Amino acid sequence: LFQHFLLDEVKAFRAKRELSQEAMAEILCVEPRSYFDMEHGNYGFSSTSLVLFLLALEEGEVQQFLKDFRDLVERTDQNDIA
Repeated sequence: LFQHFLLDEVKAFRAKRELSQEAMAEILCVEPRSYFDMEHGNYGFSSTSLVLFLLALEEGEVQQFLKDFRDLVERTDQNDIA
């Protein structure tokens, strides 16, 4: 659940800021090929990538990110969360 949510958020962030995949890879401190694979669902985001992504967000965006995920969890069947 979280990996899909994070992927959608990262893609939206990149599109909103009109960043290339290479620029997004730099923000997340990964190789461009690794970012490409993450964006296409071949690999999940690491905890380090998550933290670096959160650091790239404005404070209000971090709060919205957490609120949106909490709302998603509350709407999701408990068996589908993990």
